Amino acid sequence: MRQISCLFVLFALLTPNLFGEGAAPFRKGDVFEMRVSGMPLEDAQQFAQQYTVGPDGTINVPLIGEIKALGLTTTELERTLQNRFVAGKIFTQPTVIISPIQGARMVTVIGGVRNPGRLPWNPDLTLTTAIGQSGGPGEFPDLKKVRIIRDSKIIGTFSVPQINKNPALDPKLLPGDQVVVPE
Repeated sequence: MRQISCLFVLFALLTPNLFGEGAAPFRKGDVFEMRVSGMPLEDAQQFAQQYTVGPDGTINVPLIGEIKALGLTTTELERTLQNRFVAGKIFTQPTVIISPIQGARMVTVIGGVRNPGRLPWNPDLTLTTAIGQSGGPGEFPDLKKVRIIRDSKIIGTFSVPQINKNPALDPKLLPGDQVVVPE
C-alpha cells in the first residue's frame, strides 16, 4: 500500500498540468506559451509564441482574433481554442497545448514581514507559506488580522495563530493575490 501512495505522489509531482498550474484561472497580465499541432508545421509555427492576457481579459490569436481568457483554466482555454479552430473551419483536428510561464504569476506580501515583496506563485502556496517565504513575521506584526486581497477586494481576514492550531484553515493563494500583514 505504501508503494502505491509513493507512486501516486511521484505521479502528481511529475504532472503539474493535472494537479497544478492548470487549476488556476487566468488573470490579467498572465503570460503563457501556446503550441498547436494537428496541422502542417508551417501553419503551427505562427501560433508558437507568448501570449499575455490583456487588461480587457482577452488574448489575440492569429486567424481567430480576440478570445476571452480571463477566468478560464489552462484546460478550458485549450478546449476553447480548439473549438474555435474547428468552428471557423481553420483546422479540422487541432491540439492546443498551453504552458503558463513560471515566475510570471506572482503573489505580493506586504506589511509586517521581514522581506516584503513579490513571490512566484505555485499551486501549493498558502497564506502561511507566503509569510514564511517573506522571511517570517517582522518585529511587531498583528498576525490575528492578516488580509488577503484578490481583484481589489478583501476576500478574508485570517488569524495565523488559529491556522497554526488547525492547518486546514490555511487558505491557498492565487496568482495576483496580495497578503497584508498589519503592523
